[in-house]
Amino acid sequence: MNSSELSNYKELLQDLQSLLTKAKYQAYKAVDNLRVQTYWQVGERIVREELQHKERADYGKFLIKNLARDLGFSKANLHNMILFCKKYPIVQAVPRQLSWTHMVSLIYIHDEAEREFYEQQTIENVWSSRDLEKQMRIGLYQKAVKSGGIVVKRRLPLKLIEPNTVFKDAYHFDFLHLKKNYSEDDLKSALLHKLEKFPQELGPDFFVGRREVPLLVGGNYDKIDLELFHAGLLCYILVEIKTEPFQHKHVSQMYSYLNWYKEHKQHKGQRPPIGLIMCKTKDEETIHYALGDLKKEIFVAEYKTKLPSKEQLQELLQ
Repeated sequence: MNSSELSNYKELLQDLQSLLTKAKYQAYKAVDNLRVQTYWQVGERIVREELQHKERADYGKFLIKNLARDLGFSKANLHNMILFCKKYPIVQAVPRQLSWTHMVSLIYIHDEAEREFYEQQTIENVWSSRDLEKQMRIGLYQKAVKSGGIVVKRRLPLKLIEPNTVFKDAYHFDFLHLKKNYSEDDLKSALLHKLEKFPQELGPDFFVGRREVPLLVGGNYDKIDLELFHAGLLCYILVEIKTEPFQHKHVSQMYSYLNWYKEHKQHKGQRPPIGLIMCKTKDEETIHYALGDLKKEIFVAEYKTKLPSKEQLQELLQ
């Protein structure tokens, strides 16, 4: 190998090493972002369970002790997840540059302005979690306040978009390839197996939460077909899927679900939840009288399991 070839090889090697290092970093970052989101969901689920049994003062201790044992977490880590959920009620607002070890330090800062200061400094200075802890120990925030040189970029209030700009009149589920005479369960299962394409059809900024979410109302359990979250609306979207034409009873069912979410799951900073009823067909006059003043809280859409034929499209165009 001559000197020119050796030089080219070294340049190639450096490029490839750089690519691999960058890929490893991005992979670690993606895993940690997933961990942050998952731990928030764990904390939120435990908090919700505690609220359902708030009349029992010892229930929280029972949960932590047994969940730590059965899930393989330490009790301290579970407490951190719960506190994380309470300090950051909207997980989508957590800066993606911050890892779980960063969050464990930040959630114990009670003053919101101080916490935002350290968030900002961590991101701007690319601090590790150890760097963050060091700056907190030496009281960087208090020193900055005392010197008058502190500038905390307060988060601007988010400008919420309007729900009627988000939901469509009809959704196309042709990607499901359903057989004839499918049942409601068939449709729900097919949608949930296609979770990647389902949000794409709904539109941008939809996050899929959970399916068949249980609600305890009046001593009876009921289930919501699908729970979503919308980043632009900053609220939960509750989806009910019906394989029948729209009926008045669908509205009363959805309205009770929305009221439950307002009391038990809506956090500070979120707008009230919104309902989306997906039906095989809908009649506009029936919807008008069934919804009444609920037109901004509940939306009704048709779904189509196959694309229209060429003849149908030509007929529509004419």
